[in-house]
Amino acid sequence: MRAPPPGRGQMPPTKNGLPAFECLSAMQKCIRRSMEKEAMEFACELIHTSKNYCTMVANRLEIISHEDIDTERAPHVVPFVRTACEQARQWYEDTKPGKSRMAIGNAIRMMSRAPKSREADHFQAAIGLRSLLEGYCPPVPDRAHDKHTVTGKRLGRGLDHFLAEGAKLVPPPNTKDAYEDEAYRLWKLKERTRVRARAVTQADQVAQLDLQLPDSASQAKKPRSADRHKEPNRDRHSEGYMADYMRRRRADKKDG
Repeated sequence: MRAPPPGRGQMPPTKNGLPAFECLSAMQKCIRRSMEKEAMEFACELIHTSKNYCTMVANRLEIISHEDIDTERAPHVVPFVRTACEQARQWYEDTKPGKSRMAIGNAIRMMSRAPKSREADHFQAAIGLRSLLEGYCPPVPDRAHDKHTVTGKRLGRGLDHFLAEGAKLVPPPNTKDAYEDEAYRLWKLKERTRVRARAVTQADQVAQLDLQLPDSASQAKKPRSADRHKEPNRDRHSEGYMADYMRRRRADKKDG
């Protein structure tokens, strides 16, 4: 079925007059059904139309690698498809699209033959839309308040709490970690060293303040002594001036 002429803001049809987004949708449905030949046919319809449509195919294939593939059973698919699609975008030539077509074809074959799963898409919708549409906000559990957080530090939680709660793995490893004991021994040593260094720094700061106190005290007294002898800005022959001057003199004699 040929596409109608594109309206304003719509994408033009493919070289054979097919709707571009319908070709893209058909390609994805074929990959979901492991129909690699048919998926490649729709991809080529777009690739042979323009570079922009080749880029559109590559972008959609990267999404499909997450959306429709069982990444738990086939984790290698995502990085392979990403690399292949990046190469397809870089290698594209209008007159020689073969290299881009080959990279796209490898991505389509791998995903068509890979184990399928829609769990990733369901997972992001079930958790993400609950937050966006219903305003759900997860409570922060107590186990999150370890030595690395402000609350954990306020609670006095250190390395022992982190070992017991913060670093807990479920399910636990089947074999003993050969480096765990040595790592925690050195972390404790690092923690003690940091505490001692902090104590030394604080002691140095206190000592520095003690050295500065006498100077600060003497400097603080000087202005008060100078103020006593500072003459007010008034007429020296007035009675008020002479009375103030005699009071300051008597005060200085008492202090001496």
